[in-house]
Formats: sequence, C-alpha cells, structure tokens
Amino acid sequence: MDDISDVLKKKIQPKQNKKIHSDIHYWTDIISSTFGEKNRFGMYLGIIKRIGVGRARQVFSEIKDSNIDNPGKLFVWKTSKKNMIITPKEENEETKK
Repeated sequence: MDDISDVLKKKIQPKQNKKIHSDIHYWTDIISSTFGEKNRFGMYLGIIKRIGVGRARQVFSEIKDSNIDNPGKLFVWKTSKKNMIITPKEENEETKK
C-alpha cells in the first residue's frame, strides 16, 4: 500500500505555458483560448494592454455569460475606443483642449 505522500508526488502536474510571463499574458491566453482564437493572441494582447486587465475581465465575464455565436467580435466591439465609457476626469481633459 502506498503512502499518501507518495501518491500525491506521483500526480501528474499540468504543463504550464512557458510563454506566459505576466497577468496580461495570462488573461490574453484565457480569453483567446475560450473564444477559440489562439492564433489572434497578439490582437487580444494589444486590446488588453490598452483597456487594462480589470476591464478585460469584466467584458470577458459578460460575454462568457451570454450565449453568442461570435464572442471574439463582441469582445473587440465592446472594447473599442468609441464604446468605452468616458470617466469624468477624461471628459474634463477633453474639454480643456
């Protein structure tokens, strides 16, 4: 009979992607994999760098909860500059120009 510690040591560890270096890369990998667009990793990385991880997670959870045919297009549309909500600080900066 094997000891419990021996059984736990034998457990196969899942392979981690060695190209994931940061929180932004992690969420980009999760989002692109979930949407079935692993080949568009760079596009999602650029979007998430622009909008931030928090906003990307929020949009991702909204899309994941909905039952949509093409979630990648909706993610890009929801995160485009014209669809982002302007905060009061940004609005004040725009009126000064």
